[in-house]
Amino acid sequence: MTLARANRIKSARKKSVGAAEKIKPPAVFSRIKNSERVKDKQLLIAKKAAKLFVRKGYAQTTVREISRATGLAMGNLYDYINKKEDILCLVFDTYHEIVEESSYGPEIAAIEDPQELMQTNIRVALKNIHDFQNEIMLMYRESHLLPKRFLERAKKQELMQIRKTADYIRRGVKKGVFQVKDPFFASSMLFCLLASPALRGWTFEGKYSRKKVDHLLEDFIFRALGAR
Repeated sequence: MTLARANRIKSARKKSVGAAEKIKPPAVFSRIKNSERVKDKQLLIAKKAAKLFVRKGYAQTTVREISRATGLAMGNLYDYINKKEDILCLVFDTYHEIVEESSYGPEIAAIEDPQELMQTNIRVALKNIHDFQNEIMLMYRESHLLPKRFLERAKKQELMQIRKTADYIRRGVKKGVFQVKDPFFASSMLFCLLASPALRGWTFEGKYSRKKVDHLLEDFIFRALGAR
């Protein structure tokens, strides 16, 4: 790694930390003080619960069923949550945190070439969409069940990510790589497109492989950006 790139990553890391502070602290309180353990267990709870919520519905899923799915005893489960409502909040919070770390981390933000930057961002986003399909479906179906303060938090998290992607697009416009009049609108539409494999993926079944869908989406996005 060159010194110039290392400095760009350091600068990007400072900016990303500043932006993250606007959303911290985490939405769900845990009695466990080991932050890495809490993160791992809450991710486990979020993923197992999301699968149950999508299959059965939030209201029809019991905490006992979530306990069985996670392999955590009821008492242990309540070390990481206070009530069932917390689990729904966890799904939203965990997904957004992973997206923030993977798609907008300093290593990606430090990429100078706008096309490479967007390509990396898109490919990481598509991997997250596939890995968290249940969470995304749940977020679109059950967001109305979130308490108001958690819903506002989730909206703020997503809006921040849209703005960061708009900044990536804006870099390309300034360098003449992209031909976009409104980077924020383009970024917002891009988010809708990238969610389509999770929300409308059934329309591609039997016609396109996952790899083909990803390739077609990436190509479609770059054409929409007017990439040169």
